[in-house]
Amino acid sequence: MLKQKATRAIGWSTVDQIVRQGLFFAISVTMARLVAPEAYGTVALLGLFTGIARTFVDGGLSSALIQKKETTRTDESTVFWFNLAAGLVMCLALFLAAPLVARFYGIEVLLPITRLYAIQFVLGACNSVQNTLFTKHLDFKTPLKVNFISTLLSAAVGIYLAWQGFGVWALVAHAMTSSVMETILLWGLSSWRPTFTFSPDSFRTLFRFGGFLFLASLLETIYQQFYTLIIGRWYGVHDLGIYNRANSTKQLPTGVLSGILSRVAYPIFSQVADDHERLVRCLRMSIRGIMFLNIPMMLGIAVVADPLILTLFGPVWAPAIPLLQILALGSMLFPLHVLNLNILNSLGHSSKFLKVEIIKKIVGITLIILGSRYGIFGMAWSVVISSVFSFVINAYYNGRLLGYGALRQSRDCLPALACGVIMAGIVIASDHALNGSPPLRLVILSITGALTFMLMAKLFKISEFSDAVGAIRKHLGNR
Repeated sequence: MLKQKATRAIGWSTVDQIVRQGLFFAISVTMARLVAPEAYGTVALLGLFTGIARTFVDGGLSSALIQKKETTRTDESTVFWFNLAAGLVMCLALFLAAPLVARFYGIEVLLPITRLYAIQFVLGACNSVQNTLFTKHLDFKTPLKVNFISTLLSAAVGIYLAWQGFGVWALVAHAMTSSVMETILLWGLSSWRPTFTFSPDSFRTLFRFGGFLFLASLLETIYQQFYTLIIGRWYGVHDLGIYNRANSTKQLPTGVLSGILSRVAYPIFSQVADDHERLVRCLRMSIRGIMFLNIPMMLGIAVVADPLILTLFGPVWAPAIPLLQILALGSMLFPLHVLNLNILNSLGHSSKFLKVEIIKKIVGITLIILGSRYGIFGMAWSVVISSVFSFVINAYYNGRLLGYGALRQSRDCLPALACGVIMAGIVIASDHALNGSPPLRLVILSITGALTFMLMAKLFKISEFSDAVGAIRKHLGNR
């Protein structure tokens, strides 16, 4: 029963993530050709402030609702009213801080933009419980409808304004429209409604687990957005826009995979957390399967970064090419971070989760500061080094708790890595022999890479490849 439910959940979550990320990417490609890098950099300046505020709004309670096997309407309503109160406080705080933010960066337009973005925290608080319950019940079909409609409508608004020359305001309108529509649709399609109850006992129970996750999430947000503060303050909005473009481009495939992992793996791991042997089997299967996809994608992006950026975004974004190559290498281990941390949460070890995050973020932020001495490329390489260190730390407790640590996990990834490295070498050699336009190079190199990786997977007899081929044949045979 659980396997069938998980399979359906993975299927719908995959479709949801592909649709969401695919539409987002298509929109970003269109808008990047209409809006200058400086406009993207201006909006990105708010990443640290809005990220911190959004973390405070949730308070780790959404994860606590998912982790708790049986929740009551009182639990859910308590979370709703806490989130709403926190959203209002954060909205007011950012509204009042807007002049300080604008003066800090020396950009006047940040004043109205910051105050508009503050409204998003109230909107996010209003729909957080609905989103959480869909995830808890492994229902990803409804969120798919919500994301599809809200993305299309916000895209229409953003692209039209960008085409009319509104620049940074097109990006703001796109984000605000998406938030408003998502809230309206979630309330319309969800039957859940809060009761007028707030239970201190329920809050304490949930926060006892979620509080550690809140602090960990706060550290993660500061780390992930710290670069916007340094680049925006020291190097300017143009360089920040370029860096952000490289970062968002490599996040397309990682966004799909991490979205699936975060929404499906955590609730499934939580359901089998009492059976450690079964939990290890689930984790190992997840790692082998997801890394079989992620390694060739990240290596592929690294080796075709030149024609990819030039084809999709145009020559104005060419400085993002080497940054994309570096950041893609750093993202190869990303699924391992997500899975290992989900295991800790599913086992109820949120305190260990926080301890891991504190160690990682101290090291990561230190590396970013040191890397910033060598410009944005030094910061990009600091992300790669931090990723390797983070994997070792993330896997440490799972090695102690489950006997499946960094060494065993690395061994399970080696076949996919070997195939990926061979693929990357052949693609690089093929690129040297090509003299065509960027679109032609991109198509040829992508096909070459995909075929090479599949051939290597077949030769190395990688079970994930054989299972995928068997599933496809079975599906075709049943049609």
